[in-house]
Amino acid sequence: MQQYATLNIVVQSSHAKALVRLKPAINAHEGGFTIADKSLPVQEMLIRVNWALQGVVCTPREMRTGLELKHEWVQVLRLAFEEGLQDKAIAERIGVSERTVRHYWTRVQDALGVYPEDDKNMRIQTEIQARKEGLID
Repeated sequence: MQQYATLNIVVQSSHAKALVRLKPAINAHEGGFTIADKSLPVQEMLIRVNWALQGVVCTPREMRTGLELKHEWVQVLRLAFEEGLQDKAIAERIGVSERTVRHYWTRVQDALGVYPEDDKNMRIQTEIQARKEGLID
């Protein structure tokens, strides 16, 4: 993961909770990172693989302890949904690359449990969930 920071990865394990030890490395990883339990039906497994290929981060709830969002991630939410800024403007405002802003989006979406669904806009789903959690007004 350190050598290939943007590589999209799928980890298949029956002991996903043990991966909590890798949480700092997973959080720092810039590519897609999806963990799939070995007991998932084939169709669900293929969905997780597809998510990873799209750059989605998906970790099991057992690996998360409450709602953990870094300050920068909340800042992205506020700039997008309270000021209506797009990724490029957000990047300029907080002094990071546009790629980093997209990386923050994947982390926020994983923390909020927002994953791709047919016919649903992930940004809108992220906004709805962030409002439910009280992260934005």
